[in-house]
Amino acid sequence: MLPKVRRLAGQIVELSAQLDELTDRVRIAQYRMGRPAASTSDRDRFEESTAALRGAEDDLVAALAGLEELGVQLKDPRTGLVDFLSYRNGELVELCWQLGEDRVAHWHRIGEGFPGRKPL
Repeated sequence: MLPKVRRLAGQIVELSAQLDELTDRVRIAQYRMGRPAASTSDRDRFEESTAALRGAEDDLVAALAGLEELGVQLKDPRTGLVDFLSYRNGELVELCWQLGEDRVAHWHRIGEGFPGRKPL
């Protein structure tokens, strides 16, 4: 399961980073298109930027849905931090993993979050 989570978390981190830039591109293109001296290329840039933003948003939604199907909850889209429920010594806890870590090696009680991480 971790290879699939790793792939989806990587996509989410990448797409999250792209969204700010793509949103800025749309705003700039929209501004240029609204000027009296706007050209056809300004309109084309706006349409291309808007399509790229929508595509990234759609890809992000698909990656989030993939995590949800696995029962994994995204905690931070910028770092790829995820939690998923498990039992530890008979207690329901959250296993905690972050993109870049080799394996799932941390856990915390439900509601403690990242600051409450403890090694397994």
